[in-house]
Amino acid sequence: MMEMAMMEMAMPREKITRLEVEAYKREVLEQSVLVSPQEVSRILSCSDKTVYRLVRSGKLTGYGDNRGSKGLRILAAELCEYVKSIKIDADEWRE
Repeated sequence: MMEMAMMEMAMPREKITRLEVEAYKREVLEQSVLVSPQEVSRILSCSDKTVYRLVRSGKLTGYGDNRGSKGLRILAAELCEYVKSIKIDADEWRE
């Protein structure tokens, strides 16, 4: 008991603001939210089949506890990264 009190006194505590805690919570949540293929297809404005093709091709990573398509989920953070990766350069865009 006495050793623990001595350790606490020896180790300075770093002050963390409420905003830093909230930012950390948001970051953890963003890294752990899973979305269904149907939600992904709505976000990307494409068909469910296209989402499954993106997973099969490795452009999106699929997660799930079973191998069937019913349990397939995509990590929201990885979907955001994919969307950023398909950004079109305005100088190269042709209508």
